[in-house]
Amino acid sequence: MQAIEFVSKAHDGVVDLPREHQAWNGKDVRVILLEAESAQTKRKPLFNAATISTRGYRFNRDAANER
Repeated sequence: MQAIEFVSKAHDGVVDLPREHQAWNGKDVRVILLEAESAQTKRKPLFNAATISTRGYRFNRDAANER
């Protein structure tokens, strides 16, 4: 099985083939539709990374284990 991928706009129930893939006209094909992501629809990060300065911090294992 051969596969190609391209982005096209569906209109009136029709998806147009790009010029470079016109050889596929008239062939039996399997179609899987996925909505293309645009720059506007991409997900934004859920949180921002945080940085913490640990300079001068002393870790006390016994105090941590008590909690």
